[in-house]
Amino acid sequence: MIEILSKAAAIFSMRAVGSVLIAYVTLALPLSVAADHAPILTAARSPADMNVEERTRMMKSATHYDHCIYSEAIAKVNEFPDIRQAADFGLSACQSRLAELEETITAMGFGADYAHAFAMRIRNRAARKILPELAVRKAGG
Repeated sequence: MIEILSKAAAIFSMRAVGSVLIAYVTLALPLSVAADHAPILTAARSPADMNVEERTRMMKSATHYDHCIYSEAIAKVNEFPDIRQAADFGLSACQSRLAELEETITAMGFGADYAHAFAMRIRNRAARKILPELAVRKAGG
């Protein structure tokens, strides 16, 4: 930087160099201060970057959640007048498994929004799958 200022002093008068220096400090200082105090953001991984082992671990966790809902809802189906209440009981009883699924996904470096959306998709799928089974059980099948 001094070399640049020395060349500039040879070309311009000292007054012009002073103006250039003031302009440089005025423009560059806020940028360097902002860069020093800017939060360091790490981008979440894209689901497209997921490897086979990670996908397998996610799907195993989703399967454990499905089994939990199935066992909890089937065990209580005859205690409720409506199968939807039994399904809701199963969903509530297995909420901790769903939270574990979200934690597993975020621990792999994927965004919390992706983890939540995936968990909700698994939850909705489990609810759709359990209702026909509960209807058969409730009917005596």
